[in-house]
Amino acid sequence: PSPANFLDWREQNTVFEGMAAMAQRSFNLTGVGEPERYDGRRVSANLFTILGVEPILGRTFRPEEDQPGARVVILSHGVWQRRFGADPGIIGRPLTLNGESYTVIGVMPRTVDLPSLDNWQDQLWVPIAFTSEEAAGRGNHFLEVIARTKLGVSRQQAQAEMTTIAKRLEQQYPEDNTRIGITVKPLHEQIVGKIKPALLVLLGAVGFVLLIACANVANLLLARAAVRQKEIALRLAVGASRSRLTRQFLTESVLLAGLGGAAGLLLSLVGLHVLKTFLPPSISQAQSISIDGKVLIFTALISLVTGLIFGLAPATQASNFNLNDTLKEGGRESGSGSRGNRIRNFLVVSEVAVSFLLLIGAGLLINSFLHLRNLDPGYRADHLLTMKVALSETKYPDKERRSPFYSEMIRRVRALPGVQSVAVAANLPLTYNGDSMPIGVEGRVDPPPDQRPDVILRVVSPGYFSTMGIPLIKGRDFTEQDNAESVRVVVISEKTARYFWPGEDPIGKRLKPGSTTSESPWREVIGVVKDVRQNDFVAEPKMQMYMAYPQLSSFAPNALVIRTNVEPLSLAMSVRNAVWAIDKDQPVSDIDTMENIVSRAVARQRFSMLLLGIFATLALVLAAVGIYGVMSYSVAQRTREIGIRMALGAQKSDVLKMTVMQGLKLVALGVAIGLVAALVLTRVMASLLFGVSATDPTTFVTISFVLIGVALLASYIPALRAIKVDPMVALRYQ
Repeated sequence: PSPANFLDWREQNTVFEGMAAMAQRSFNLTGVGEPERYDGRRVSANLFTILGVEPILGRTFRPEEDQPGARVVILSHGVWQRRFGADPGIIGRPLTLNGESYTVIGVMPRTVDLPSLDNWQDQLWVPIAFTSEEAAGRGNHFLEVIARTKLGVSRQQAQAEMTTIAKRLEQQYPEDNTRIGITVKPLHEQIVGKIKPALLVLLGAVGFVLLIACANVANLLLARAAVRQKEIALRLAVGASRSRLTRQFLTESVLLAGLGGAAGLLLSLVGLHVLKTFLPPSISQAQSISIDGKVLIFTALISLVTGLIFGLAPATQASNFNLNDTLKEGGRESGSGSRGNRIRNFLVVSEVAVSFLLLIGAGLLINSFLHLRNLDPGYRADHLLTMKVALSETKYPDKERRSPFYSEMIRRVRALPGVQSVAVAANLPLTYNGDSMPIGVEGRVDPPPDQRPDVILRVVSPGYFSTMGIPLIKGRDFTEQDNAESVRVVVISEKTARYFWPGEDPIGKRLKPGSTTSESPWREVIGVVKDVRQNDFVAEPKMQMYMAYPQLSSFAPNALVIRTNVEPLSLAMSVRNAVWAIDKDQPVSDIDTMENIVSRAVARQRFSMLLLGIFATLALVLAAVGIYGVMSYSVAQRTREIGIRMALGAQKSDVLKMTVMQGLKLVALGVAIGLVAALVLTRVMASLLFGVSATDPTTFVTISFVLIGVALLASYIPALRAIKVDPMVALRYQ
């Protein structure tokens, strides 16, 4: 909301016990070592009270400090550790931020992580302290709000009241509040954000892999119980009770599960470290993940439960059989009875079905990620060096002071060896959502306020499009002559041109921000550039317009972008020195390549693909082992039958075919079940996919052939052993 709207929200609501506003703000720290730029926020004095967070050092803001002129600051745990060496004496120390002296009053714990609409990492906080002009403003909706509901108030009740307030404000101030609604959302949901579906899918994958592993263990225990039936029969004959034997088998199963759980914990110590390197930035507190007491208890419980459940079938089978038949000389084959075979076959079919489901999920994510990697963002990300050069509002309060700095910086950087071109912009693609606004078109009547589409404004310097590698479709780029004294001009994106001038040439047309009656000057369209994925690499490009910063007084470029003919990061120090030669106190931060920025933009998709791919591969291996184990056991149990068949004239090819077909029948049934399940369950993954359907036929067919091929190999090896059976030895064996 705007500041005035926020103040009305706070005064008029009856459902919240506290409400706090936040606004993003950058700070330049100078006077203490190397100058640095920090992301921070202006916040209401009661924010941390609402959150229930206490500082580890010092205190939070007092109500009287939420007034203009209060110069106090709270540091994040990261800044306190990295910049100030975790100095406990930091409280009370003065810091120079944006050219003004602030006093440190507190240090927040590591766990403080507030939601953000952009890639914003809170590093320090100051009071929001609205000026009288800000408090009266309704047109600029730049605040984010956090509130705590009163005891007994539901989310639905809070939403209903805030919607009523929003409608009331829209009626009172239609110019500023049309289409301005209020959405009440739990803070946890806001922090987890888009990563939640991926985490739920991965949680399901973990459960499926656990089921496959347990099915394998159950199959092995069933086979072992069958082999031990003679031993069990003898123990029963000498007086052992069946319940005691059942307990013994369950104990062995639980012990095996416990050892597996312990081994898994040891592996997780290494795996967790590797996992953290792939975690996307959107996962809150990702680097704080550790193996603690809760993890140990959960592992112990899972090991116990799985040991009991999957040890129950072998224990029951081992203790429930005909004692007399088992003790007979030929009774050794009773271990391969129909009931035991049915259980083993059921487990194999289940493994194949679950493996198919995981492989389909992994295949869809891989296909989706490949689509993303091949996506044209609208610019060339290679050989682009980017960094933030945010000027202090105190030292450079107006365009007259800022413009000479930018001009000299561009001149110095352009002269560096290895630099092809240089430009500045308010923000770069994938780093900021941008400011959106409706526009008025000359010669047309403005549509109703609720029907005006928003266009995102980008402020850039001449040479920006060529430096970024954004193709110019029509017209021309900005030049040095596009300054405050010249005709106001604008460059628009293809999507903007198609929407406002379909089938027409937009060059020479005029528009203005807001509406045709706004006080903004008319701007002539001089060029059309390719659509750029500015806000989100996955979402479709939005309508955009570009203005030259020399023609604007209120916008200051923060980003410097350099196209190089050498490795971009090798120029980082030279560029910093060039900036410091102009102003030794000017921070140069967020030095990175555009390729890295693009890579982070798809980090969530890459993370999901990688983990689900690992789980799917593990599931495939386990399923193959399960098929191999069952077929090997079957061949061993049918040795006499195979010998008789071969003695009666059966060819080795017949035996090979019989054995392989036995395995393939199980696999075919498992694939069929998995196919039906996948058609239903993969729809849950729709939000994780890009450019591929949740029921993509190519993926389904490919995975089916892969799984059948692996199963064929797993069945073929035991089948080879079957055809090597000597009929005479097999008959004598029984």
